[in-house]
Amino acid sequence: MNRNLYSKLARSNIIRNRDTYFPYIFSSVVTVSMFYMLLTIANRTKEADFLGDKVMTDVLTFGVIVIGLFSFLFIFYTNSFLLKRRTKELGLYSVLGMEKRHISRVTAYEILYSSLFSIAIGIVVGIIFSKLMFAVLLNLLKLDTSISLNISLHSIIATIMLFILIFFTVIFFNAIRIHKLNPIDLITGAKKGEREPKSKWLIGILGIISLGSGYYLALTIENPVKAMLMFFIAVILVAIGTYFLFTSGSIIFLKILRRNKRFYYQKNHFISVSNMIYRMKQNAVGLANIAILSTAVLLILSTTVSLYVGLEDILATRYFRDVNATFSFNVDDEKEYEIEEIVFEKKMDNNIKIENIVSYYNLNIHGILVGHEIMMDYTGNVSDDNIYYLKLIPLEDFNRNQDTSFKLNKGQVLLYSNKNYNYNDIVVLGEKYDIKGKLESINFLPRSVFNQIVLIVPDMVEVEKIMTKANELKKMNYMYNINYDYGFDIKGDYEDKVNFVKDLKSQFKTSIEGFELLEDRYTTRQDFISIYGSLFFIGIFLGTLFVIVTVLIIYYKQITEGYDDRERFVILQKVGMSKMEVKKAIKSQILLVFFLPLITAIIHIMFAFPLVRKILALMSLTNTKLFLSTTAIVILVFAIGYGIVYKWTAKAYYKIVN
Repeated sequence: MNRNLYSKLARSNIIRNRDTYFPYIFSSVVTVSMFYMLLTIANRTKEADFLGDKVMTDVLTFGVIVIGLFSFLFIFYTNSFLLKRRTKELGLYSVLGMEKRHISRVTAYEILYSSLFSIAIGIVVGIIFSKLMFAVLLNLLKLDTSISLNISLHSIIATIMLFILIFFTVIFFNAIRIHKLNPIDLITGAKKGEREPKSKWLIGILGIISLGSGYYLALTIENPVKAMLMFFIAVILVAIGTYFLFTSGSIIFLKILRRNKRFYYQKNHFISVSNMIYRMKQNAVGLANIAILSTAVLLILSTTVSLYVGLEDILATRYFRDVNATFSFNVDDEKEYEIEEIVFEKKMDNNIKIENIVSYYNLNIHGILVGHEIMMDYTGNVSDDNIYYLKLIPLEDFNRNQDTSFKLNKGQVLLYSNKNYNYNDIVVLGEKYDIKGKLESINFLPRSVFNQIVLIVPDMVEVEKIMTKANELKKMNYMYNINYDYGFDIKGDYEDKVNFVKDLKSQFKTSIEGFELLEDRYTTRQDFISIYGSLFFIGIFLGTLFVIVTVLIIYYKQITEGYDDRERFVILQKVGMSKMEVKKAIKSQILLVFFLPLITAIIHIMFAFPLVRKILALMSLTNTKLFLSTTAIVILVFAIGYGIVYKWTAKAYYKIVN
């Protein structure tokens, strides 16, 4: 055949099938433009020089990789919708004398034209909007918006290469799929799955078990570190359970509705339930995909928005005092005085006021809590639940900072724990102590998300005794040392605060032997803004892409069903059913399943909430009310958008049927 014939057929097919091809091309253009924009911005930040630039570059580079992988899956998946929708048309080509290789060439030209258009327009759109998106990112990160962003030749080449690879993979996949089908399969391909499916109880039971296991993990895991590790396992279990339940449970549910005579033998319900039963085999996967993508959108946006909006809460949790310096030495009044002198000197140099000073000696070790005993040489079962971080503080320092006047005899301690500790004594590395009192809180210590026990011991002698025992028992390469923590809050202009902290850190390094580290809210603030601002920015990108895919799946599902149902509704109108009754039947059918994925997604988010909250606590976001309100707002906005999509696709469906 003449090569021009393939080209002409491809162009005419794209125009004739514009209802399916144009949304596909539009979404491909958006995907290409988003990848180009994010890659260009990531490359630009590598060259920039500002606080938090490295952190931001790492996060944005991760986002580029994720969007690149998702672009492949997205285009590949939507292409399968296109091919399935047009199988009957391709089958007719075969009946008219075209060989499979000829059909493959026609489809290859179609993908080639749509891909070249998508890549070209996508890059142009990316170039146009990249400066705007970069300005948005800089504004989120509270950086100087004078940082320029130019057209990146490297990003253009990388984008072209990636999407050419993706589209050529699609062409190869289409050729294989067409080669495997015979003309009868091609003609009837669009109607496959219309036999009444069986009620697969085994798959349904496995779905319940998988979904229940995922929910159980989300609700029962208490340790934040374990929550982080088990999150992806829970996600996989919930995804599998969702697919299984939509595939089997939806069929079982519809058959139960059919057995309900009061419900089923109504005109609207009879038609909608009958239609859905016969096509649920192919609908179920699409509905499950919509549910999972909707869950992903809600989860990504609620977490990234919460992290960005809750930045001040995160800093307040992460840094209990504005500045906290840690030194490693035993009791040394001379060094304590020298530290205070340096702080006073730098305070005066930078016009800073200091308040809420705390200073105390402490020992930090970690061990295994078994019953009422903390051990380091435990040979039994060790899990995240029984690993504890133990902090010892001498009574004198505790009373001074807590403004109390407790007294302890030898062998007595005060105990604070963020977990329930129900014993009246505690054994630490073989040393037994009676618990004189249990503390509800310690005002000068930050709250830990890990398992923690704080012991207030009578004097430094007990602290040194436990340190010696820990170093004898330890299996680490480092030595446990007694730390001296000196923290305080500061007031003044922001630039003065930053300069004060830098000067203080530099002076401690050169003057104080045993200086370990200095943590503060100001020099690290931009790092946190860069991390969470970049995550929020990427969350917007990923959320947008997931929304586009979700809308596209819903749209393709509706128009595919519209073409499949058209003949049925034409017959029903011929036997006396009015257009109004047809419209009611359509509405009943769509409502029956359309909002099921949204409801499923909301249920998934509700069960995931405790697990995600613990993961956010690891990132120092402990404001549950903020996360809850953000999640509720995201769900509400998404539900409104989902309803708008329902209205739009329902009209498209009704137009096709009529």
